Amino acid sequence: MTVEVLCVGDELLRGEIVNTNLAHLAAALAGIGVPPARETCVPDDRGAIRRAAAEALERAEVVLTIGGLGPTVDDVTRPAVADLLGVPLRSDPEIAAGIVAFLRRRGVTVPEEAVRNQACLPVGADILPNENGTAPGIWCETARGRIIVLLPGPPRECCPMVDNHLLPRLRTRVPPGIPLPVTIRSCGLPESVVEQRVETALRELPGLTKAYCAEPTGVRVRIGSPAGDAAALTRAEQRIRGELGDCALPPGCPGLVHHIGDLLRRKEWRLAAAESCTGGLLGAAITACPGCSAWFAGSAVTYANDWKVAFLGVPDDILRSHGAVSAPVVESMLEGLLSRGAVQAAVAVSGIAGPAGEVPGKPVGTVFIGISLGAGNDVRRFLFPGDRDSVRVRAVGTALTLLRSALLEASAAPAPIPTPHTREPNPLRKETP
Repeated sequence: MTVEVLCVGDELLRGEIVNTNLAHLAAALAGIGVPPARETCVPDDRGAIRRAAAEALERAEVVLTIGGLGPTVDDVTRPAVADLLGVPLRSDPEIAAGIVAFLRRRGVTVPEEAVRNQACLPVGADILPNENGTAPGIWCETARGRIIVLLPGPPRECCPMVDNHLLPRLRTRVPPGIPLPVTIRSCGLPESVVEQRVETALRELPGLTKAYCAEPTGVRVRIGSPAGDAAALTRAEQRIRGELGDCALPPGCPGLVHHIGDLLRRKEWRLAAAESCTGGLLGAAITACPGCSAWFAGSAVTYANDWKVAFLGVPDDILRSHGAVSAPVVESMLEGLLSRGAVQAAVAVSGIAGPAGEVPGKPVGTVFIGISLGAGNDVRRFLFPGDRDSVRVRAVGTALTLLRSALLEASAAPAPIPTPHTREPNPLRKETP
């Protein structure tokens, strides 16, 4: 099955928003063995949409459009596709009633014309339900047996519709017996080293495709078999995992934070974080993992020095002597976390993200990251390249990688569960007896 994607929206072409829908859709399609063959982006123009969809239908068996299903005058994907199919649009009363009910639950009222617009379908089309918004997805089939599906633009609507309604229906059309590509996630190794180890692992397994994707928390490797050799894919995965060792995440593990959570749960430990230059990004990365409340206590964003003193107990003299971006301060941040909460694991970050702020001996990009599992602190210095955002993202990815490594070591050599420190009083809060 050949699939093409058509993304609609002036805001995409102007760079006003990032096309997260495409990333989600492409990964979802690859997961059922039909990655997109091509993606095209067009403006909110009826003629441009019609022409692009017609060209895509000449090449592909399935065309998926994203965007242009809203209630405003620039949402013209519906009429453009109806023109292409040579059928009229009709307003569906049941869809209209569902839109009104959805809006009523949110306490929102919109003009009747807007409801009628979003309730319109090309004659003969089916709908894909939208539990998260007003515009339903639209499934159309051409006289030649080609399929064109219209998906809404907001990611909170598009992504669940893809997972819950589009994929199950498309999966029934995928020819049976095609082995899915194998994905192995790694962390703690540069992309070039991962590639070298994969090439070594696959030296005696020719004919496989290899793709590498560097991410903030590691490298994702995807191995495919154009010949449909499932046994070769199984051997390839085994050999690659053997070459990567502990740097490979477990099979089926969705990501680095999920593995950290698994390791913490096994020991019945809780984790806390203290952040300065990352400003909450580390806590956000952790809390993006479902179920993290079972093992994550929280993150203290102590950006200013007086907050490091007040909330983490970092000694004033250490800040004056060494500066906020230093190993002694990060060690004190770790101690503050362990002494103020019932946690057994701690991670702390302090650095200079730039573009200003460098001091002699500490250029922009200098970051200290500390890990403690209650029995000594491991604080390391890094110099990350790039702009402010890049330094902060790299700091988060490195902190999580170091934490995982420490937890793996602790799991390999079990030790008594460290007991939390005695809690010290917070100088900014009046303690109740």
